[in-house]
Amino acid sequence: MGRFRLRSLLLVALAVTAFSVSALVLRGLPERTSDGETASTQTVLVYAQFGFTADSVYTASAGDPTRWELITTVAHADGWGINPAPSMAGTLVAYTVLPSGSGRGAPAELWLFDLASGTGTRLARDADLFVAPLFGPGGDYLVYRSFGPDGEQRLSRVDLGTRARRVVHSYSGDFGVFPVAQEAGGDVLFVQLSTAGTDLYRVDGAGEVTMLLHASDEIARDWQLSPDGRLISYLAPVRTGERIVHRLHVASIADGDSLIEADGPSEQFAPVWDASGQALTYGREAYPAATASAATISLADGAVTALAAPEQGFDTPLGWSPDGRYLAARTFDGSSAYAPGTESLVLISVDGERLPVTGNSELTFLGWLARG
Repeated sequence: MGRFRLRSLLLVALAVTAFSVSALVLRGLPERTSDGETASTQTVLVYAQFGFTADSVYTASAGDPTRWELITTVAHADGWGINPAPSMAGTLVAYTVLPSGSGRGAPAELWLFDLASGTGTRLARDADLFVAPLFGPGGDYLVYRSFGPDGEQRLSRVDLGTRARRVVHSYSGDFGVFPVAQEAGGDVLFVQLSTAGTDLYRVDGAGEVTMLLHASDEIARDWQLSPDGRLISYLAPVRTGERIVHRLHVASIADGDSLIEADGPSEQFAPVWDASGQALTYGREAYPAATASAATISLADGAVTALAAPEQGFDTPLGWSPDGRYLAARTFDGSSAYAPGTESLVLISVDGERLPVTGNSELTFLGWLARG
């Protein structure tokens, strides 16, 4: 059985039971990076390597990812890896996982792991493996999706201070609801799919639901809230000539107004905000060329800046480091989402370096740590 690739590019384009702490977390990280940066100011990559029965979690210096440290291993059902939150909250990593011995139809568990203490906590046993959990600002809450006994889809929020769980929204229908972000006050943003396309909603602490915008008559995806919570970015399909491609859109949370639509005839991938919230970086397919770089677009003037491109293929961004020096990305040696080729993990520096992160099997980005 091959690995179920929860975050494969093709999947998104088309639509544990215990910890084994193998090292004291953050012990043994490199004392000095390749550019002379001291340990007290290091930027540290956190990632997982898939194993058939257990995934391994590592940290590595962003300046020299060949200097890594094994942190822990996470046991899971045969062939099914962890599905992590798209970013960390401080030293916290969250993920869903199928417990060892479980089958595909079983509910997943929701876990929280603290790299500072090296301890893991199971938060829930009713999670949907296929939908990644999301941290709120400050790491105070987690939101995840589950299914009720009658098959209804539920969005639940966990208070990480008290471990209390509460269902904030339920949906019964033929389509789906998916959490996309949490706001500073604890309100949850989610999208609902229907025959009319994709709509963005907010549900507050009292369970009141407000529609924020109609994103597309089709399926919009890859949602991200800006760091200041004012803007939402996503990809929506548009027709260009005889092709349907996904384009970056940015809209206002306050009034739903569209602020930007990235230009270009090619498919765009996985937009991520920089720390300032003033720019977005997105991937671009190589087709019909042999290579294409990720690009950063400024919200101030629409200027587009290309990052260092792969020798062959294209990149899909995962997240900028806190200091803004490195972009973690998946890199593919194929030409497009329909022919992606082989996938690997790379760090792209603003200085033009491309630093591969190597492993014996598929690697999954978990987030960044800023030490110092």
